[in-house]
Amino acid sequence: MRDLDRPPGRDAPHIVQLLLRVGLAAATVMVTAGLGWALATGRETSLPVGLGALLADAEAPDRLMAGGILVLALTPVARVVALLVLWWRERDWTFVAVGFAVVVVLVAAIVLGHA
Repeated sequence: MRDLDRPPGRDAPHIVQLLLRVGLAAATVMVTAGLGWALATGRETSLPVGLGALLADAEAPDRLMAGGILVLALTPVARVVALLVLWWRERDWTFVAVGFAVVVVLVAAIVLGHA
């Protein structure tokens, strides 16, 4: 049951902070594990991995490191989406409109950058 004396958005900064921390931690673990794996197998070089080859063509350590970088890059996007949902729940329509515009620009950048 929600405390009626507490404003609806009071936990929002904590939720967003947790999201950012989890994203950073996951990316750090993935990149470190991939690097350790590559070094443990005697590899001293790493090849760039495109999004299309992330799950198919690259070697496992390279995929793990590239996945970590992808998680790191998508963490701010997840932050914007989380804030958009929180603002929607608070009915703060100005911030919803701005947040939606930011999401549209981010999606367009990803789609156009991948083409």
